[in-house]
Parts: sequence; C-alpha cells; structure tokens
Amino acid sequence: MPQSRHPQWEPITAYVADMSYFSGKMEAYLRYKEIPFERRVVDSKVMRDEILPATGLMKVPVLQLANGQWLKDTTPMIEWLESSYPDPPVIPKDPVLRFMSKLVEDYADEWCWRAALYWRWQPLESRKLLMRRIGHEVLADFPAPKWLAGWYYGRRQMATYLAGDGMSAATEPHIKQQYLDLLDNMSLILADQPYLLGTHPTLVDIALFGPMFRHYAQDPTPSRVMEERAPAVYAWVGRVWNARAHRLRSEPSLGDFAHPGWEYFLREIAQNYWPFLLSNARAWAAGKSRLDHEAHGVTYENLKVVRYRVYCLEMLQNEYRTLSEPHRKAVDGLLRPYGTLKFIDPLDSGLIDEHHLPLRPGRAQPSALQRFKLGLIGTPWDMPAKPTKRDRP
Repeated sequence: MPQSRHPQWEPITAYVADMSYFSGKMEAYLRYKEIPFERRVVDSKVMRDEILPATGLMKVPVLQLANGQWLKDTTPMIEWLESSYPDPPVIPKDPVLRFMSKLVEDYADEWCWRAALYWRWQPLESRKLLMRRIGHEVLADFPAPKWLAGWYYGRRQMATYLAGDGMSAATEPHIKQQYLDLLDNMSLILADQPYLLGTHPTLVDIALFGPMFRHYAQDPTPSRVMEERAPAVYAWVGRVWNARAHRLRSEPSLGDFAHPGWEYFLREIAQNYWPFLLSNARAWAAGKSRLDHEAHGVTYENLKVVRYRVYCLEMLQNEYRTLSEPHRKAVDGLLRPYGTLKFIDPLDSGLIDEHHLPLRPGRAQPSALQRFKLGLIGTPWDMPAKPTKRDRP
C-alpha cells in the first residue's frame, strides 16, 4: 500500500487522459513507487480552465500537490519526485547508467513519438475508434456533435504530427518500421530478464512504457501486431503496469546496456536522434521555424523547429558534463560503435527556469480569446506564451 511520506504534498492529484502517451508513463512511475495520488481524468474544460492557467500549456499529465503547487513535464517531474521519494530509485545511481537512462528516456519521449502517432492515426480502424473516444471522453463540451469534434481532433493530429512532422512517401516506411524494430529488440532483451535493465523497473522501462502502453498495446491495429509479433513485450507492458516496489524486495541487479538488444537503441540515438537534436538546436539559434533532417537515408522535410527540444539537448549536455572523466569514457565507449555525441556551445534554451519544480505561482493568465483559440487549434509544439523567469535570490 502507498505510504504517506510527505503529508504537505499528499495526496497528489494526477491530471491524466486515458489515451495519453505521457499520462501512461507518469502513472506507471507513480504506481511502481507507490506514491499516494488521486487520479483525475481531464476533459477539454479542465485543460482550458485549470491546467492552462496553472502551467501555461493544455497538456497532460500534470501533478498538483496537496499544498496547491503544480508540476509539469514527465522528465523533470520524475527527477523531482526521485529526490523527494528516493527509495527505491528508478533512476540508477551509477553515473553511467544514470546518463544512459536519461538519454534513452529523451529518445523515447521525442523520437518515438512520431511512429506512435502514425500507428494511432494512419490505420483506419484505430483512427475511427480514437476519433469516437476523443469526441465522447475529451471534447464533451466542444460546441459541435461528438462525432464531428472527434473527427476534427483526429484530422488536426494527423496534420500536425504526421503531415506536419515529416511524413512523406519516402519517410513513411521508416516511420512505420520503427515500431516493429522496437518490438523485435525489446523482445531480445526481455527473453533474458523481466525488465529492460534487469530485475527491477528503471527509468528506461518507464520511458518506453510511454509509447508501448496507451498507443501500441491499446489501440486496435498496433495491439494485434504486439500480441502476434512480440508477446514478451505485451507481457512486459502488464508487468510494468502491475509492478509495485514493495513486492520486489531483493537488491536490484542491473545490466550496463551491453545486452545485444540494446544495440538498436544505441545506434538509433547516436546516428539519428542526437544529430536531430543538434539540427533542431542550430535551426532554433538561427531563428528558423522549419528544418530538414536526414535519417535512415531519407530526408524528413519541413520539420517544426521546437524550442523544447533545445532544452532537452541542453539538459543532456549538462548531465554529461557532470560525469567524471572515467564515466565519460565509459559512456563514449558504449556509443562508440555507432557514433559520438557532439555538443553545441554555448547553448541556452531559456527554458530551464520554466521547468524548475514546483512551478512558480503568479503566471500571466491567458485571455478568454487565447483559451478559445488553444481549445480550437490545440496547444502548439512549444509554449503558447513567453516562459516565466524564476526570481533569483
């Protein structure tokens, strides 16, 4: 049973959506750590009237502490919760494993997103079901028939995250294939151990659970693929969702990313994802709004330049620089067969203060027109307003 350790914060209210990639990631973490929380499923009204004013975004998951403070964004939320609820750790204490786990988390959050959206919205069967669910569950207060609201939302997602995120006749086979490659290589790892690094869930399990749970294991078309092609991954999804820290009493035995199943992930990160982060950051620094990026021998054209991903690169670079020289050499050695991590200096996204948790109160409030517009067109890739700056003592 969850144990109260911080009465001033508990119970935490978790604002989530049942179809959300990142809500599944956050809930799996809270459940495994047995952190007391109350689950609140949102609709568009809650997003518009409560979450947007508090966080600056209409996105879930977000957490509200019992004292009224807010947390947002799964990566800094997990980091903050790990410092407040340290046992058992999900982020490995070993510096090399810690950095590599954060690298995989970022890859799962940002590079696996496109394929998860593809498998949700491109197959007609999944698209029809999700449009119907969203119309009834999320957009209940939308001033239109539920079927029309769901249809509009689905078309908007496809325009933004597929057609607007580099999908073309040349790139579509590679986007589609990513899911199959994930299944095959996760299956290799899970043939030898219950979790992706060993005997206990760690950050890499929580991170890859994001796409695997709400999208791949629950949407009709990809779930059948998982059941038939990768039953070990299907079982892992249930295992992570059902995991509770008090049931795993032994000391964790964790690997070092040397398992052959990790080769695919390290290659993808070194050869495709990290260069993408660099390209995005350079384009942002040059004031561009769009960029082209080559991966897998094809060009992803007219990608949105996303400031948040500059922040992701900045945080990973900062994390790498905290490593001692021997630990840096160990990280470099793991990645060397596939590539090296290059850096951009100086790099300042201007978003570190914005993601300092708990969030600073007193955020500028959106107007009624801004709320309506965001409800209609959706939250953009980046923040709808200029980020806040935390006062320095």
